Amino acid sequence: MAENLSELNKNGRIIGRANYIFTPEISSVIGSIHGSLFSENETMVIGRDYHNDSRMLKRGYTSGVMGTGVNILNLSDCTYPLLQFTIRRFGASGGVYFSGGHLYSEDVGVRFVDAGGIEFSTNETKRIIEAYNIYPKHVRRVEPSKIGQITAIPQTQDVYIKSLEQFVDAKKIKEAKLKMVIDCSYGPTGKITPLLLNGIGIEVIALNTHYRERSIVPVPSINTIRNTADIVKASNSHLGVCFDVDGSRILVLDENGLEVSYEDLLMLFVTFNKKIQQSKSSPIITTPSISPIVKSFIEESGFSVVQVENYPGEISRKIRDVRACFAAADTLKFYFPNFGPYSDGNFILLKIIEILATQKDLISSIVKGFPKGIKINKTVAISERNIDNIHNRLIEFAEVQGFRYHDIINELKIIDEGVYTVIKVDLYRNALLLSSESEDKGVAKKMIDEISAAIESFE
Repeated sequence: MAENLSELNKNGRIIGRANYIFTPEISSVIGSIHGSLFSENETMVIGRDYHNDSRMLKRGYTSGVMGTGVNILNLSDCTYPLLQFTIRRFGASGGVYFSGGHLYSEDVGVRFVDAGGIEFSTNETKRIIEAYNIYPKHVRRVEPSKIGQITAIPQTQDVYIKSLEQFVDAKKIKEAKLKMVIDCSYGPTGKITPLLLNGIGIEVIALNTHYRERSIVPVPSINTIRNTADIVKASNSHLGVCFDVDGSRILVLDENGLEVSYEDLLMLFVTFNKKIQQSKSSPIITTPSISPIVKSFIEESGFSVVQVENYPGEISRKIRDVRACFAAADTLKFYFPNFGPYSDGNFILLKIIEILATQKDLISSIVKGFPKGIKINKTVAISERNIDNIHNRLIEFAEVQGFRYHDIINELKIIDEGVYTVIKVDLYRNALLLSSESEDKGVAKKMIDEISAAIESFE
């Protein structure tokens, strides 16, 4: 067993390749440490994505928790937002979720969640890592008669779907007669989203709803996104959506098969979401790397802006602290506090659908009038053999160079002092679209030239 967890600590989360670095034995020990943070007979919720490596590590973890006398509500395969919803709904003391996710396509990560459905902070996770390093100190063992119980809760999915439906005008949505293409990315959203949309009268073309063995290519990949875009156009659908594996966020395609940017989605919600519009006395939370144009747009719309770094759980905690009416992270996560202090891809989608139905217009037309930042742009051709794995290559480059970055599904946002560059894979040719923004155009051009030179060296 590993002597410490430093190798698995990535940006405040425990992440590693299952059975190589992140073993079932390690998972069991972490479970016993986490379980010992609760009192005996308290309850926690455990869930995972579809993959066997997540399942294996979850089972090892479960045994560790049960040995501390803590009871488990077992969701089996589920989305991350469903786990967060369940913790709050059942009044559990916390939970944990295992998933490969998009950013670490070959690895499995574990996310610890508190009683409010909020992910542990970097410091809270660090305390678990430190406790591992002095294991078995601080671990509680109970008598065999007091070992925790494990209970399946299959009905939770139905409760979750019914709850989501209460937050939208289902009658108006049904009258709009919308058609959508949904890529469920071989994840648990495949069991939820088609049922949810069908229940509110949406005609759905659902893709990749089944389990598929994990590959080294992140999902959704450029190929699954391109496929979704093509089907949107061919079927004359109003919208296309690609879910992240864990269900916490979505990439949105308009009726022409073109991506709707994070900035446009943020301004869409600020402008047309009734609940947000009625809450101008409450602030909106964003990350510091937001475009100055978008920040000004929010302020001109009558809201104050609070900026928070996008570390695990930080935005959720800030929502609670300042009583924000809305929050957005440039990883394509949007937080609607009237539903929960976390990002839920299904809720985000419902709110977009409600706006389309209410405005009786296409999303490309609605966002067309929003302001755009002044950016330096560049296109870099890339060979077909490199296109599948380009996301991982870009992450490696950013880490070697010491850049901070955000994973935005089909984009990577690389951040430096006073400047950021978004790298997006073109949906219709083998090329990368680079867009750099800074108050100093010279700084933006320097960064874009440096990144494009690095990309050309991939060939």
